[in-house]
Amino acid sequence: MANSLAQRPISDARIGRWLEELAESDGNPGGGAAAALMLAAAAALMSMSGGYVSASGTAQSELTGLLARAKQLRLDALAMADRDARASAEFGVAYAQPASEQRDRRLAQACLQAAKSSAALGALAMTALNDLRWLSQQAKPQLVADVATALGMLSAVLKAASSNLRYDLSQLASGTAQVKHAGLWDTAASLDRAMKDAGQLAARIDARIKR
Repeated sequence: MANSLAQRPISDARIGRWLEELAESDGNPGGGAAAALMLAAAAALMSMSGGYVSASGTAQSELTGLLARAKQLRLDALAMADRDARASAEFGVAYAQPASEQRDRRLAQACLQAAKSSAALGALAMTALNDLRWLSQQAKPQLVADVATALGMLSAVLKAASSNLRYDLSQLASGTAQVKHAGLWDTAASLDRAMKDAGQLAARIDARIKR
C-alpha cells in the first residue's frame, strides 16, 4: 500500500493512522521514526511530571529551564521522525533498484544518510538524561512512576538509535570506513555510555519507588 502520510508531518497525523502506516511492509515510516515518536512521548511525560513540581528559588529556575527544554525536545523529536522516515524511504528506493554500480553507490549514500539520522536521534535523546535525573529527585512521589516511564522510553530510543546506527555503518564497511566516519562511530560509543547511565538511573528510581 502506498504511504499516504509520506508527505505529511507526523505532527499533523492521527496516531492511529500513523501506526497503521508503520505496520505496512514498506519501511516508511520505520523503526527510527517510531523511536523518534517515542522520544516525543517521553518529552511530553517530562513536561507533565515537571508541571506538578513545587519549586522556588534556584530550583524554580532549573524547573523553568527543564520545562522549556522538554517542550523543545518534543517538537524536535517529531521533526526527527519525519526526517528519519524520509531517510528510510530513500533507502527503500535504492534497495529496490536492479543490481548495478549505480545502485551500490545510491545504496551507500542512503546508508550514510540513515546513519546520520540515527546519530542525530541518539544525540537528541542523550540531552534528556540530566533533566530526567533532576526529575527523578524532584518529582512528587505519585509521579515518580511517570518519570520512570519516560526514562524507559528514552532508554529504548537510545538502544534503537545505537542499533540502527551500527547497522548502517556496517553497510558502509571498507578499509577506511571507520576512519572516514569516525564522528558517527564516536556517537555510537557515546550512546553505549548513555545507555549505561540510563540503566543506573533506572535502578535508583526503582529503589525510590520500592521504599
